[in-house]
Amino acid sequence: MKRSLCLALLLTSASWFGMALAAPNSTPATPHPTETTTLIVKPYTIEVNGKKANVYRIEQPDGTWGYRGTEGRMFRVTVKNDTNVPTVLHWHGLILPNSQDGVPGITQPPIMPGQSYHYLFPLVQSGTYWMHSHYAGQIQQQMSAPLIIDDPKEAKTPEALLFLSDFSFKTPEAIFTHLKHGNDAMPSMTMSDSKNAMSGMQMNANSHSMAMPNNGNPGDLYDVDYDALLTNYRTLDNPDITQVKPGETIRLRVIDGGSGTNFFVNLGTLSGKLIAIDGEAIRPISGKQFTLSLGQRLDILVTIPKNGAYPIIAQGEGTKLQTGIILATPGAHIPKLSQTASVAAGAISTAQELAAHAVNPLVNKPIENTLHVVLTGDMSTYTWEINGKMWPAYVPLEVEHGQRVEIDFENHNGMAHPMHLHGHVFQIIEINGKKTDGALHDTILVPAHGDIKVILDANNPGNWLLHCHVLYHQMGGMMTLMNYIGIPLPPKGTQAM
Repeated sequence: MKRSLCLALLLTSASWFGMALAAPNSTPATPHPTETTTLIVKPYTIEVNGKKANVYRIEQPDGTWGYRGTEGRMFRVTVKNDTNVPTVLHWHGLILPNSQDGVPGITQPPIMPGQSYHYLFPLVQSGTYWMHSHYAGQIQQQMSAPLIIDDPKEAKTPEALLFLSDFSFKTPEAIFTHLKHGNDAMPSMTMSDSKNAMSGMQMNANSHSMAMPNNGNPGDLYDVDYDALLTNYRTLDNPDITQVKPGETIRLRVIDGGSGTNFFVNLGTLSGKLIAIDGEAIRPISGKQFTLSLGQRLDILVTIPKNGAYPIIAQGEGTKLQTGIILATPGAHIPKLSQTASVAAGAISTAQELAAHAVNPLVNKPIENTLHVVLTGDMSTYTWEINGKMWPAYVPLEVEHGQRVEIDFENHNGMAHPMHLHGHVFQIIEINGKKTDGALHDTILVPAHGDIKVILDANNPGNWLLHCHVLYHQMGGMMTLMNYIGIPLPPKGTQAM
């Protein structure tokens, strides 16, 4: 859908939604078809490494995991909390009215146990998105699900879902306490270590990514030693198997729904074409390996050459842990797969971003407002800051409605940060000083000691969260708000997760 039409639909909907709030028992007329769904947040049990684990699941009454809708229709969803803890769901990547964004203390109160909350807005995009809790670290406990929006003009293609996540038997609170007071998950990398590691990286021409030599020090690539990596709630001891046919082209929808892990996605003997990032079309990139950071999504086309089984493996950045699914033709022998690779993965670089170019870039217009977002952190105290402030003691980033805005992300520490802006799509224009007509995103991995510039149109008024999508960096303070001038800020001390 054209962006001008998307904006008109959204603004019309925001006005109409305000009337709906004023008359909650009435049913105003709407020109858009409506898809009505209940999403039940419930306890769920899985098996990890031979042990039962209590997690969460978001499903419809018929057991369908997550939500699938159609661009141009109304998203009418009731979220029912069938757990014994408060929660709230954020619709990651969707352009929607600020009141519907699903952030506790900013856009709504938490949904208490046994209660429900109603969401209503137009679906003005198509692509691969996801939903997740924005409350109390619940994303670590698998309170997340796919959210797929179909383009009604696009022909249906067979699909395979890879919803990637990381798993720990420890609670989020226990992990965060350990990081604050006894972090030994990874040694801290000094500036000289970082430079030496970067100079030792090698380019993989097929993957558009950077691979660390096997003997390289990976540095600060992760904070938490997870017990396992999961795809669609499963480990590689018992992976999802998707039935395919020889000659068939499959659309892989790959979602990084983890709390602390970036991934290398390896297609094995298959070759693929990356056609979309974060739900936005790019000029196709061919390869056998692609990179994916927390919060991001990839759409990859692969063609099944002949009868057989084809593992699609995702390995955690900096670790030997891996996960994935198997594409298999009928009767194919299913191989046994290990949860660990023979060598640890290296660091994700900016090469894929430099190779990615938007099919529908933002209209060229002058920049009217530049926001500086300086990312700093201290591993010894496990505190993470934006512009020298830790949430909730933030200083908002101010924009005016209608402005073309540039955000300059400057990372001053040795860890990369996947930065997510709610309620907007932005375009990459510069990476470490190199100009590019890059991809459109809602989440971008800002490299260690790196600088990325993006542009966006301030066309969706409200208070919008901007934060690192590493759960424990959020908990450690790396959050702020982009505030539209004239919109009142939330009360001081709001926790927002």
